[in-house]
Amino acid sequence: MPAINAYLEHLNPLSSKSVAQRAKANAAILNLSMGEPDFGPPAVLVDVICREDLSKERFLDAVKRYEHSRGSLSLRRAIAAWYRRRYAIDIDPEREIMVTHGGIEALNLALQAVTNPGDGVLLAAPAYTLYQRAIHLLNRKSHPLPRPEGENEYAAALAAHPRTPARAVLINSPENPTGYVMSDTDWQALAEACRTGDRWVIHDEVYDTLAFTRRHLNAWCIPALRERSVLINSCSKKFGIPGLRTGWLIGPASVIEAAGKVHESLCLGVSILGEPIAERLLSTPGVDDWMQQQQEMLAARNRYALSALDETRGFGWPRRPMGGMFLFPDVSALYPALPARWRAFSPDAGSAVAEYLLVERQVATVPGIVYGAESRHHLRLTNCAGEQVFHQAIARLSSLDVGGAGA
Repeated sequence: MPAINAYLEHLNPLSSKSVAQRAKANAAILNLSMGEPDFGPPAVLVDVICREDLSKERFLDAVKRYEHSRGSLSLRRAIAAWYRRRYAIDIDPEREIMVTHGGIEALNLALQAVTNPGDGVLLAAPAYTLYQRAIHLLNRKSHPLPRPEGENEYAAALAAHPRTPARAVLINSPENPTGYVMSDTDWQALAEACRTGDRWVIHDEVYDTLAFTRRHLNAWCIPALRERSVLINSCSKKFGIPGLRTGWLIGPASVIEAAGKVHESLCLGVSILGEPIAERLLSTPGVDDWMQQQQEMLAARNRYALSALDETRGFGWPRRPMGGMFLFPDVSALYPALPARWRAFSPDAGSAVAEYLLVERQVATVPGIVYGAESRHHLRLTNCAGEQVFHQAIARLSSLDVGGAGA
């Protein structure tokens, strides 16, 4: 048979999904691999969503027509109101917002709208796995931006790499996997770097409501960046509904117009069924308080994990999470204590420890190597699993014996 796409033929399955599938095959495994929140949607809205948004009438209306290429205007108005309420930003719902199939479609549309094939995209390291894939699949070139650990990581990284060729800078704040949240100094440095380099900023802010120790800002909060930045967001993480696949893209009118051409060419429109649910979640009074409660719960889990998994247990924390729903410890100290067969599995501590934990301790995690070579000695753990699963998993991890070398 003829050859298929060479890049896809050698592209491995998404690591977190692969680990999660292995975990689901064994009910005894405690799964901290996938960012699928156990919380949400808000319990007070479930009945009304089922009664009104998922009614027979709504169903028949939704499945008998194609949606507008930019999505429901009513939902776009709710999104605009959300940003006005939270950030005092005015956004034109008719020209500057587009509803998408989750944040991932918004990312792909943003890349296609503001860059051309062959253009460079500056990508901070470590970085979410799908960024690299999207850049390569769209025939763009990724340029790594190594970030030194610290309080102003982007400012330091941009100062150290002032001339890296790139048409756009892709950032994630709050970040998957490290939990880093950009500082005011970072934003000032980014704005200056984009002004002098005539670059776009693509800001993935899907964890916007989950900033713990540093306030979250988005690129449109920075006046110098508004006309050269796009925002990616979704309902998946903040409301605990990743299966709804409802996200959005915010950008200057010209960007949204360009993205709409790609969107309608590839998929015509989003699923109408999810739009009224997203609108209700964004608009209902009291939901902000519910989100604050989830933020506080995850912050408390982080404090517990950082206390239980300290250096005496073999866990290092060069970056303590400021937000998001992940923990990203360095497990180099655990590697020498592994049995020889697991050290032989990989020279990377993260990969060897992750496999050992899955098989021997029945805790599913993600090896750090998938977020970049500089993270090969790290693990990613989710903090959003069910309460019992999370605490049992942390107990198993804290009981690891790191007293001596493995046999």
